[in-house]
Amino acid sequence: MDRSHIDRAKLNKVPTGQPFLYKDIVQDDYPDEEHTADGKRFKEEVERGMYSSVVISQDNGNRLLYKKL
Repeated sequence: MDRSHIDRAKLNKVPTGQPFLYKDIVQDDYPDEEHTADGKRFKEEVERGMYSSVVISQDNGNRLLYKKL
C-alpha cells in the first residue's frame, strides 16, 4: 500500500495540542491536484493508528483538523 505524502519534518514541528490540516504537513513538491486523494489516505493512516501521536480533532464533513497528542 502506498503511504501518504506528508513531510515528517513538518509533522514533527507541529506543537503538541496544536490543531493542523493535512495541507500544513504535505510535502512541498507534491502536486496540488493530488492533495484530495492523498489527504484521504492520510486520514485512513491516522484512523489505523500509523501515527501514534496524531488524532482527528474535528471532522465537519468538508475539512478535517488533526491534533498531536
